[in-house]
Amino acid sequence: MTTDNGTAIAADFLSTQVQLLEAGDTATLSLRYAEDAVFVRFDFVAYGRQAIKEMFDGYLKENPEVGDVAGVKITDDVLMYQASERLGGKLVWAVGTIYFEDGLVKRQTAAFVDRPYES
Repeated sequence: MTTDNGTAIAADFLSTQVQLLEAGDTATLSLRYAEDAVFVRFDFVAYGRQAIKEMFDGYLKENPEVGDVAGVKITDDVLMYQASERLGGKLVWAVGTIYFEDGLVKRQTAAFVDRPYES
């Protein structure tokens, strides 16, 4: 993990995201996003808080297991992350960016990149 001044803020944000996902609390999770937020993945785009909640509801059906955060970088109002994750038992890198505006997530991107099995 990087040691920038904003890293602790980023780590706290990501830690709370993971806690809310593990609790299945997508309603509270979605409140961390602006009403008109946009979440972009390769397979779809979610526009607005309600669509983002529904996207997280679908994500939970893949039984995500978030592992170690391999890297975090925060500069001004943008957070970039990389974390080890299992989706449906498959090992992937979760890589993305989060742009904040007025304390809420305004834009987020996420991609899940296959990685080889590690013992």
